[in-house]
Amino acid sequence: MQYTHFTITSNTNMKSLKILLLTVLSFSFIQTQAQIRIGLKGGVTRAWQDYGPVALPDNAETHVMGMNVTATAYYSLGKHISIGIEPGFAERGAACIPGFIIFEGDTKFFLDYIQAPVMAMGRLPLLNERIEVFGKLGYGASFLVGGEREDTPNNDEPITRTDIELGENSILNRWDHGAYGGLGIGLNLGKTQIFVEGDVYAGFRDAERANFSQNRSISVNFGVSRELF
Repeated sequence: MQYTHFTITSNTNMKSLKILLLTVLSFSFIQTQAQIRIGLKGGVTRAWQDYGPVALPDNAETHVMGMNVTATAYYSLGKHISIGIEPGFAERGAACIPGFIIFEGDTKFFLDYIQAPVMAMGRLPLLNERIEVFGKLGYGASFLVGGEREDTPNNDEPITRTDIELGENSILNRWDHGAYGGLGIGLNLGKTQIFVEGDVYAGFRDAERANFSQNRSISVNFGVSRELF
């Protein structure tokens, strides 16, 4: 009976040791594969609003130009997939707004948003990982923090810019949400990467309360990121 008890105890200890060893090896493998990369990017943005089937003047210019500055933080799930967040500031807006068209001139909205989309990124290393091509998709919310309305008369009157009201009586919705996407290419210099990318945004909510007016934008950005560990 004593020998049988010793055998059972030994087998139990061996199983526990195997489980512990397997857990340690699995955790070590995950740690070697996992990487955190942070970065900063910025560039120019061409923004407009999708007004739907609405009549606009012939050759109406509906876009405005702006800029964006964004921080990035990504967690690698393997060699080809990362998940992350891209909080930042983006200028959007529109021109020739329905209901605000001035036929004697031009009217534009310049809108300032802060945003924080959650992104999934696919990566393809090339040339011994010196070059990396990547694509990404995501979804997130943005919040309107300020903006201006610009009126440009056709006569000799000066251009006027006024701050946009953001209170309860504002014609604008402060919250927006939508889909994000992008394609880019990066040059790896050790743990540092220099990259250029093109980004798109398609809002799902109307920017203006009285009109069908979903935000749209395309951006060209330059940035740098660094692998922490």
